[in-house]
Amino acid sequence: MYLEEQPEVPYQALNYIVARVCYGGRVTDDKDVVCISAMLKKYFTAEIMNDNYKLSKLETYYAPPEGTFTDMLGYISTLPLDEDPEVFGLHPNANIAFEVKTVNEFMDTILIIQPRASGGAAARSPEEIVTDMAKDFTDLLPKQLDTTKCHADTFAFTEKGAMNSLGVFFGQELERFNDLLRVMGKSLDQLIKAISGTVVMSMDLELMFNKFIDAKVPDNWVKFAYPCLKPLASWFKDLQKRVEFMTDWLQNGPPKSFWVPAFFFPQGFMTASAQMYARHTNQAIDTLAFKTNVQPFLLEGVTEAPETGMQCHGFFIQGARWDDRKMCVEDSHIGVPICPFPVIWLEPVLDVTLDTSKNFHCPMYKTSIRQGELSTTGHSTNFVMFMHLPTEKHSDFWTRRGAALLCMTDD
Repeated sequence: MYLEEQPEVPYQALNYIVARVCYGGRVTDDKDVVCISAMLKKYFTAEIMNDNYKLSKLETYYAPPEGTFTDMLGYISTLPLDEDPEVFGLHPNANIAFEVKTVNEFMDTILIIQPRASGGAAARSPEEIVTDMAKDFTDLLPKQLDTTKCHADTFAFTEKGAMNSLGVFFGQELERFNDLLRVMGKSLDQLIKAISGTVVMSMDLELMFNKFIDAKVPDNWVKFAYPCLKPLASWFKDLQKRVEFMTDWLQNGPPKSFWVPAFFFPQGFMTASAQMYARHTNQAIDTLAFKTNVQPFLLEGVTEAPETGMQCHGFFIQGARWDDRKMCVEDSHIGVPICPFPVIWLEPVLDVTLDTSKNFHCPMYKTSIRQGELSTTGHSTNFVMFMHLPTEKHSDFWTRRGAALLCMTDD
């Protein structure tokens, strides 16, 4: 009925109805709605009436010429059973991510059913293995951050006598790290004693024991930790680096470039940065936005802090890569699904002056899992913000590619 009422086929309206109403009304994440809309634009277009129009780069997929029902069945029978990622707009590297995910799930299944007993007289028992791991972690566990040994600029006060927004944010992050380190130290001590038999092996300690055997982060640590998908050994090394960064900030003042992925709550850092600029310029914070300026260097190239805004580093890009020569987003190289991303200068500007129409609105996530839950703060537990990256292709192309910035890798 809608088609018959219009003098021409309303492709844009059809895309909106199907992507944002029929399907979009069934999903809760607005980023998924954008993805659905970008995928359907390949089909809801006037070009599809052209017999030479291809639905993807592959020659196999196209809208067949007008014909009989039998002709349509004949065309469908020529389609391969295993679809190429390019059909959905993805890069061939998507196969790598799929295969890694399949192998990891298979390994998790094997770990669940494997026996926990040692294999022979000379083999070390699980108790000995976990005890050694717990002792090593205890020796390497960073000390809690001591606020009495802080730099004058770390918790600097404004002219009105209030602590600056960045100092407030840092203090909140510091408390979260100290809580995590406190829980880890106590649980490691209890686990060692439980294995030796001096304290009761509780359910939490038994689960912690099994996680150590599987080289995974214990649940009692995860409850107090930041989102992370790394295995136990990599997770612990990552924690050490985060605490080193926080200690340097505490003792030497705000750095020239901030390792945003190190924070529990990166969204809070963005808000604090905007508040710093708003109070300095006496502008309303809700009129400000961040302009994404990608720098032509990594952390090693940082020599000074910008006059306004903040420099950030430590990101990765998945589904695309950054071209240092063209200074824009480009397609990934075969076999390289994730790449380090250069330093970003977040420049505060008035929202009305920020033109991002020609940029790719790249979502930033804490982990590679593109999902999260809304917390009490109104923010997602995984999504951080959109970065507006220069591109020579349409933004929908990168949306179909599944391009996104990540705060960390899974390894």
